[in-house]
Amino acid sequence: MIRPLRAGLELVWYLAVGFGLFLVTSLALARAFNQISLAASAAIYAANFLCFAGAAYWLGVRRRGLTLAEFGLRPFERRWLRAALLGALLLLPVRGLAALAAEALLGGPQSLQPRLDLVLPPGPLGLNLAVTLLGAGLLVPLAEELYFRGLLHGWLAARLSLWPRVLFSSALFALGHFDNAGVVASSFILGVICALALERSRSLWLPIILHGVNNSLVVIVIYVGAAIAPRLPTG
Repeated sequence: MIRPLRAGLELVWYLAVGFGLFLVTSLALARAFNQISLAASAAIYAANFLCFAGAAYWLGVRRRGLTLAEFGLRPFERRWLRAALLGALLLLPVRGLAALAAEALLGGPQSLQPRLDLVLPPGPLGLNLAVTLLGAGLLVPLAEELYFRGLLHGWLAARLSLWPRVLFSSALFALGHFDNAGVVASSFILGVICALALERSRSLWLPIILHGVNNSLVVIVIYVGAAIAPRLPTG
């Protein structure tokens, strides 16, 4: 009884440090920035990286006395890179369909405005795109994979069989993106694929690449749409 309780408390501690720090920091940033801006978006990306990557490093590397390679940042076979790039591309329509299905089950489309405000703040499209690709396409995927796949999925790997740990860690990842039902469903799909990529390659670099490329493609699609929209005929 003591060992399961201790394990449960350890998981709660991991969640409290990662999610807790990011939640507190996000609330503080919301109070500091009175309006949507590129600076506010950049601050959120930086907070995501510091909180999630910091929690993974402190709890998963330093506390356990592991090297980065032992934690999971080890080379992978080249054959997996092509699969990751193709998977990142194929995930775009799959995640979109999952989001639409989830929203349909709950009665229709839900607002994505808060997430769009973060990804596409007011200002020059070129500068915003560069900052967003750096933040959402590089820093966020790196931090979230270190935390959700490296720390949490790694912790579950010692306690659960394959599919229970894949689904559980993916559910935690999805709940970490609780904007609306569509985002949760889309994130769950991404979480499952990234967890399986880690399981097959035994390297965190593969899900980091997959996550980063997929996020970058989503950002590019949004900015292309924003650039084209003013040129479209209006009724």
